[in-house]
Amino acid sequence: MSILVLGSPGKQLPYLGLVQVFEGSAHALSLPRFGLELAVRQGSTLAGPLQHLARSAPTVGHALIAVIRYQRHYRPAIPLRLEHRAGQALLYFDDGMSACGQTPQLVENSVMGAKLLIGELRGAPLRAKAVTFRHPALGDAFGYLRYFDCPVLFRQTHNCLVLSADVLREGSVSQDATLHAIVRYYLEHQAVPSNSLRGQVERTIQMLLPSQRCTLDQVSLALDLNPRTLQRRLASDGIEFETYLDGLRRRQAQQMLRTTPLSVGQVSSELGYRRTPSFCRAHLRWFDMTPLEHRRQHGDPVIAAL
Repeated sequence: MSILVLGSPGKQLPYLGLVQVFEGSAHALSLPRFGLELAVRQGSTLAGPLQHLARSAPTVGHALIAVIRYQRHYRPAIPLRLEHRAGQALLYFDDGMSACGQTPQLVENSVMGAKLLIGELRGAPLRAKAVTFRHPALGDAFGYLRYFDCPVLFRQTHNCLVLSADVLREGSVSQDATLHAIVRYYLEHQAVPSNSLRGQVERTIQMLLPSQRCTLDQVSLALDLNPRTLQRRLASDGIEFETYLDGLRRRQAQQMLRTTPLSVGQVSSELGYRRTPSFCRAHLRWFDMTPLEHRRQHGDPVIAAL
């Protein structure tokens, strides 16, 4: 298992390495609750598409369910699970390595991150009904009250954040149905697994396009391959990189112009063009019409009117 490294598209940190960073930092700083303190200073730990998906959801419950559905692609370290019992909502943090007693800092960081995320969604700090951890207290158990402001129990069966079920029905202060649909569409397409080189290249291109750094060299770097090796392997499958990239951009341009309200400039940026006129010239070559004409002729009538 590996984790995407923020700020370095395509770079990944092995899960065990992430555990060592957290546990080692706590020891080096003599800060037993390092994971909690880091979460408080960071705020919500979601980033990228998952962050936008959660914030744009209609309710807190919808946000958590959406994150749980797609988390394995962007945040696999501590998978979440949501259950309802007798007026309570139980948010479980299923640490796959917790049986070895190796990950208390990472678990505490994830639980606090979820608490902060829910507070951000509802527009008010969350006071949970209780928090449970599988591991023993790190340092003075009483110190946990400063972070959670609720009962915190240790050496329990599960790592869990216990909420009132009513919290899940609260509306999200940043709900945006259009943005939520766009991000969900993107994540749904990213979720299609493929171990083929072609599938890996396509996923990497999709990830790099908005950063305007989608070149053969950058894709090769993300896949840990020499550019010539990647080019040769693609050629053996009858694929020329620039032609393939152009085809993906064409397909995405068609989808976004027809089904989303993104402006032409926003579509251009999402496809990795530094200047909108460059995108318009490419679009004219692809479809023999301008982006606005494309939207008027083939797009959703409501979107075209906007």
